[in-house]
Amino acid sequence: MNIEILGEAEEDLLDVYQFYEQIDVGLGEYFLNTDFNEMESPRI
Repeated sequence: MNIEILGEAEEDLLDVYQFYEQIDVGLGEYFLNTDFNEMESPRI
């Protein structure tokens, strides 16, 4: 499955990534990995 992230959504993801990284280094990466894995999960 290909996922296209549009401009504003990409900016939002980057903002959230930076927010979590300020809380704890690596937390932003965890957020992105979890978010993308969720988007790629098949839905029934």
